[in-house]
Amino acid sequence: MAGVAATLAIVVTTGWPGGFATARATAGLLASPSPYPTASPSPYPTGGPEFVYVANAHGPVTAYPTGSTGAVAPVRQLADPGDPNTYWGPWGIAFDISGNAYAQSFLSDATTFVYSPGATTPGRIFRVAGPDSRAVAVDSAGYAYVTTGQAEAVIAVAAPGARGTAANLYTVPAVRQIPLDETFHPWPGVLTTDTSGHVIAGVVRANGNAVEFFNGGPSGGATPVRVIAGPHTGLGTCSITCDQLAVAYSAFTGRLYVAVSQGQQTRINVYAGNASGDAAPVRVISGPATGLAGKVITGIAGSQVDGTIYVLTKAAPFSSPGSILAFDRLASGNTPPRRTFTDSGTGLADGLGIAVSFVH
Repeated sequence: MAGVAATLAIVVTTGWPGGFATARATAGLLASPSPYPTASPSPYPTGGPEFVYVANAHGPVTAYPTGSTGAVAPVRQLADPGDPNTYWGPWGIAFDISGNAYAQSFLSDATTFVYSPGATTPGRIFRVAGPDSRAVAVDSAGYAYVTTGQAEAVIAVAAPGARGTAANLYTVPAVRQIPLDETFHPWPGVLTTDTSGHVIAGVVRANGNAVEFFNGGPSGGATPVRVIAGPHTGLGTCSITCDQLAVAYSAFTGRLYVAVSQGQQTRINVYAGNASGDAAPVRVISGPATGLAGKVITGIAGSQVDGTIYVLTKAAPFSSPGSILAFDRLASGNTPPRRTFTDSGTGLADGLGIAVSFVH
């Protein structure tokens, strides 16, 4: 197992999309290009309005009201707790049905930090897989799914309530590992769950990208129960260039939303909840008015209140200012977002995965 304690060594995969390439660093040398406030704002009341949470690779997880417009300050932060033998570098953020937030760090010995509603320090920490743990999702039974890779791309499944200890780097046994049929190209936002007990992964492949559905929990098989793939899907490919995917399932609409980062053709594909095979999207949000053209989308999430779809768009995934775009749940074609916002202090330059808070 790589790395321990204060000078945790981090192995970073080179040759990433957007030109990001690094050999090695230590936890103390990963500095944010933009400063974050040191004090965390007061937590919002449990059961309050929805918030868009952003995992910032070199800073805290930050939260913004879903109705935000323009340049705004975060109303809540989940910062590095500084616990022994942990590494903080959030790439993913997710919520369970109890409103607990799961912040997923990336790189060697990456840990998952779980925050109770309103808390600013984690109530438990675990590590179920590594290195390159790039996304996290949680199902209605409390099973946590962490995508990892490098030697092989897999989803590691952690039991409900998983909790590790500092002595063994918070490692907990995976109750199951699910292999992914993809060429490993690290990207956030690639994992979601639906209301039918599936864990859903966006996978990138030289022979055509796909979305794979697996039965969730501790005993599902290693073979997907459903796959969306083929020339009519509009999912792109990952060969000479890589059309990266980010996925979100909306419990409000029952639809699957897949962001395809493809230069001037960057788009949001909307699929029926039961889509399978070479299924064309039922709607596509694309065109110059959308604000998506020429951008990459590192995260996508949906509102449980009105079905609004939120995406984080950037010129490049790393150290590049970004904006959250909010689209109506029925948006289609070359339609502008209902509103956009960014962080007034950081410009979301470190922003990667996003999630909308769970409403009780």
